Formats: sequence, structure tokens, C-alpha cells
Amino acid sequence: MRFDVPGDPMLQLGRDDGGKGGRDTIGLLERYVTIDFSQPNVLDCATAWVEPSDVMSDLVYVHAGSPRHFSISATPVWARPGMSVGKSGRTTQLTSGRVTAIGATIRVNMGDGRVATFEDQIAVRGFRGDFSAGGDSGSLIWTWDEARAPVGLLFAGGGGTTFANPIATVLDTLDIDVVA
Repeated sequence: MRFDVPGDPMLQLGRDDGGKGGRDTIGLLERYVTIDFSQPNVLDCATAWVEPSDVMSDLVYVHAGSPRHFSISATPVWARPGMSVGKSGRTTQLTSGRVTAIGATIRVNMGDGRVATFEDQIAVRGFRGDFSAGGDSGSLIWTWDEARAPVGLLFAGGGGTTFANPIATVLDTLDIDVVA
């Protein structure tokens, strides 16, 4: 989906999942990083204005048909090769994996024949199958330990590898903080 104007509705379910403006609007687009197709990018991210009473600081995944809630740290860390990480995504739910590379450069098909290059990305592979699948974009990736410190923002994947923007760069660029 391409964002054009701050104030555009943010949906849950997303449009690709059948979400419709009005009933599925959870916020309004605030800021985003424009993707440049003529030179390398570092981020694919956005923020939305939401009603504070509609937001939980916990993350959630579904286990045996029931939601399970957990919290994360508010202090981001930089990824390092070999680091164990986890994420809870819309499609694949709770998965764990290992950072296989930092500083990766990838090309991402953005649709309509447009391909964007991204530099300085984090690469992750799952321990038991794929770490992510379509629909998991936007998931927070965090350390797979007691701290559950934020590491990356999932935005792409393919061939068994998931790619994420470094979360510290996302937070700095969008001028936001993690709420834990």
C-alpha cells in the first residue's frame, strides 16, 4: 500500500485482508519515510495517530485459540550476527530465529513494476521454518531473552530470510519512543 497524505486512515484488518475505511480504521497516518526508487533506502516505516484508549502496550499472539499477552523492553538494542530474536506477527504468530547478517543490501519488489533498494538491513532466519510470511510486515523484532529488547521492524522477506529495519534508526527518524 502506498501512503500519500498524512491523515489517511490506517486499517486493521489491512486493505489486503478485507479491511474497509470507517469500521476498520484504527488511526490516521501521521508520518512516513518516502521510498526512493532512484537511490538506496534505509527505512520502510510510518507512524499513525491513534486513540490512546485503543492501544495496548503488550504484544499478543494466539496459542491454542486463545490470546497470550507479553511485554517488551522500552530500550532498543542493535542487532548482531548470531543474536536470537523473536516476533509476533499477524500471519505466522510467535516465531523465533537468529540474526544472520547486519548491514544487508536487498532489492524489494514494491508492486506495479517498482523495485526499491534497501541498505543496512537486518537479516533473520527462523529456527523452525520461516521466521515470517506475507502479512507480518510491521511486526516488532525483539531479543529472544528475558529483556525482549526491540531490535528491528520487519518489512520484507523471501527465500526463507526475513529483513528488518534497525529499530533505533526507525525510532530516531520518526522521532518516536517504544512504550513498554
